[in-house]
Amino acid sequence: MTVFSKFGVFFSPDMWIFKDVVPPIGFTTFAGAIVVCVLSFYIFKKLSGEGNIAVQDHSKNHSWIPIKITAKAWYCSICESFLIHGIGVYCDCCGICADPECVKKANQMLRCKAITSNSEFQLHHWVKGNLPLGATCFICKEDCSMEPGLIDFQCCWCQRCVHTKCQKKIDEGCDFGPYREMIVPPFCVQVARRKGALNKHLLLRGVKDPGWDKWTPLVVIANKKSGNNDGALVLSEFRKFLNPAQVIDLTNRKPPAALQWCVLLAPKVIKVLVAGGDGTISWVLTSSHKLDLDPEPPLAIIPLGTGNDLSRVLGWGKENSPEPDVPKILTDIQQARLSRLDRWKVEVISTRHLGLKIPNKTYYMYNYISIGVDAQVALSFHKTRDSIFYVYGSRLFNKLLYLCFGTQQVVTADCKNLEQRLDLYLDGNKIELPELESIVILNIPSWGAGVNLWSMGEESSRHSQSYHDGVLEVVGIYSSFHIAQLQVGMSTPIRLGQAKLVEIKLKDKAPVQIDGEPWEQHPGTLKVNFVNSCPVLVNQNDN
Repeated sequence: MTVFSKFGVFFSPDMWIFKDVVPPIGFTTFAGAIVVCVLSFYIFKKLSGEGNIAVQDHSKNHSWIPIKITAKAWYCSICESFLIHGIGVYCDCCGICADPECVKKANQMLRCKAITSNSEFQLHHWVKGNLPLGATCFICKEDCSMEPGLIDFQCCWCQRCVHTKCQKKIDEGCDFGPYREMIVPPFCVQVARRKGALNKHLLLRGVKDPGWDKWTPLVVIANKKSGNNDGALVLSEFRKFLNPAQVIDLTNRKPPAALQWCVLLAPKVIKVLVAGGDGTISWVLTSSHKLDLDPEPPLAIIPLGTGNDLSRVLGWGKENSPEPDVPKILTDIQQARLSRLDRWKVEVISTRHLGLKIPNKTYYMYNYISIGVDAQVALSFHKTRDSIFYVYGSRLFNKLLYLCFGTQQVVTADCKNLEQRLDLYLDGNKIELPELESIVILNIPSWGAGVNLWSMGEESSRHSQSYHDGVLEVVGIYSSFHIAQLQVGMSTPIRLGQAKLVEIKLKDKAPVQIDGEPWEQHPGTLKVNFVNSCPVLVNQNDN
């Protein structure tokens, strides 16, 4: 029978063949499939709103985070019970608290801090109880929350506190307090909810100027995973003081999307506060340049990295506090001095490797470039940090890792005789190199967590250094042990010269790092030339 012949052992004209199961695929079918895939990708990208600023919608649910164990007593905003051992959550936007059983009621009964509004008259948004330690009444100037329980009020916009009995004496309208010039009021924010979008966030569609004197809004950008999750704390603290739409997490949106604030408010100048290490700051500055923003926003820093060299130079400190003092940071930004930081382009022109042409790449540098042993240490550290065995991260632990990898290089000396692997040209002139293991090209007077390499040694043998003069300083380092000596001021580097154009021709592969981001570079040419300067904020209250 024909049916059984299809399962027979011997070949039969009635047996199934491949073309009966799979139809023939021609060029037209294949090209059509490619077109459909490409269109699907761009449609998905458009629906996901990557080019827009995603704003979390708190109209239905609060932004809950676990309560931290502190000296402050916490009370549930619904049942008013004392939260023993800090078991509960609080909203990092408006400040209400709830125990686990009352979270659903809190979402239904208590509204959160409004991101957008149709009314230009802003009322105080009073939140009862759980006032900060040391709070004083705005009316009578006496201490608040002196009795246990959920008593007294605080406005989550102007941050003013009042006694329950004094609440009627304060004006109904909120003036947004001492940081008014940095806050985007809800009536200035225009959002849209795209029906059928793949994400459930609101999209920021427009921002208008409220017409206030000296209004310069602040946008806070941070990665919540940075600095042993210190970035999450920074984001949380600033949501209390600003419009939550002004606080952007880089794990959800990349810098180009965050910097759309500049496009929406142009030609108004905004300020950008970046919480992160040197790599994150470089990422934001490069994104700002590629977007060709006009005007380009000046940048302030909360240091969350290991070295934090640019933060040190601009006066924002070598490390962040475990508990960010947001009022002080906002005051420092208000009083900061505007300056310029040189931006340098690094063109990496690779030669053929294993018979294959490696594409050329372009990077941007703001702090320094190094080739050799310190880049090798940074590369080893980054490989460790990206591995599955890196389960605990802190600034101290990271410094210990750097110490271990630096000590390893004392023994292995992977970058020994670096001078034989490359040629160095400063403004077109070839430099004769002594025996060394690293070359560092400096834009700022800080390297390796605060070491001012160019200033070491005799004053008469060097010219002054500046981060906004269009000139680079180039130094050499003998070894990993020499780095340790430089860290404690027991030695000096080799000054190789200053130049406006630096060119390095690599004859063999070598580790390279730009602003703390390392990789292994195959033979080729590195050209470093000046692009322009970008605005930065210098902390005038640096201690």
